[in-house]
Amino acid sequence: MTRPIEHIATVVRAGDGVVEVELTAQSACASCHARMACGMGESTRKRIEIATPEASAFTAGERVTVSVERNMGMTAVLWAYVVPFVVLLGALVAASLAGWGDGAAALSAVGGIALYYGALYLLRERLEKKIHFKIHKQ
Repeated sequence: MTRPIEHIATVVRAGDGVVEVELTAQSACASCHARMACGMGESTRKRIEIATPEASAFTAGERVTVSVERNMGMTAVLWAYVVPFVVLLGALVAASLAGWGDGAAALSAVGGIALYYGALYLLRERLEKKIHFKIHKQ
């Protein structure tokens, strides 16, 4: 079994079955081959909400470890970066092959991306059930 992807985080708030944490990219991220794909390479701080029945056991300011299984992390990368790229490229190529002008082809590609992210937004609850973050006290 592969090791999960882990980050040290600070609890921002906790309650109602949700713990909001702030992740800070560590120096280990600089050497990670997937740092740009996971999004930690482009920013030093990220905030995420983690649903857990033990939310009341955490307090603001507490340092915790947040983890996600590697296959779930790769699933998130797929939906957030790979599929939109394919949609963008597919719409652009299809519009160009249909004989549309450059401007119309570009607009169709942007429209395809907008539709994709709209669908992703509508299906967010379903996706949240597939990608599970775990939170542990240090």
